[in-house]
Amino acid sequence: MTTDISRLTISDEALKLAETITLADLLESPVTMADTVSMISNILRHGAQYNEIKENTDVLIELNIFRINQLIDSDTRTAIFHHLRDRRS
Repeated sequence: MTTDISRLTISDEALKLAETITLADLLESPVTMADTVSMISNILRHGAQYNEIKENTDVLIELNIFRINQLIDSDTRTAIFHHLRDRRS
């Protein structure tokens, strides 16, 4: 069974609360940094799977995520993914 992701919604309450947290907040916090960098990488890795449902705002978000990804230096990225692998063990 394939879920049509374009039909899913997040509650207004959750979205309102999410407005109080920025991507910068997630990247600055040592508690969320590793998972946020992983999320960014996954968005870019799998973004083409959603080409048929992307709107202009989605394309702009993806472009900004790409730019942010490019600004994360390779030493930081390597350390983060080693941390995530170690955490899974």
